[in-house]
Amino acid sequence: MNTSRPVKGMKQEKPRKRVKLPSIPSLRRKLDQLFSKSIRGRDAAANGIGRCYTCNRYSHLEASHFIPRQHAATRWDERNVHGACAYCNRWQHGNLAEYYVRLVRQYGQATVDELMRLKHNTIKHSRADLGAMIEKYSNV
Repeated sequence: MNTSRPVKGMKQEKPRKRVKLPSIPSLRRKLDQLFSKSIRGRDAAANGIGRCYTCNRYSHLEASHFIPRQHAATRWDERNVHGACAYCNRWQHGNLAEYYVRLVRQYGQATVDELMRLKHNTIKHSRADLGAMIEKYSNV
């Protein structure tokens, strides 16, 4: 007869703990940090100082997005993000008029149009997608 009560003297197995996966928001934050560091490393010297993409002044650079970060399809697209000074990025809200001119000059109108189209795509990144991008930018 099978009983659900444990037999005296027998050790019971402890329930196994579930491995908790990192949350999607925490993965996004980590990827944002690594991606920003990668962009600043690409556009600035080792000391973090480089030319602002929009005003051409030498300054400590921040990662400035042409299409805002809220659009997941272009959030981590390297063509959409360039080093900019704090004045242009924060106070001028990206200095988008000059940013547009520079993007067209560097990549061409077709690429800028593609970025503008991509921002309308709805993308939901999975843990695996975010993990792969984190791995990519961790090695940079």
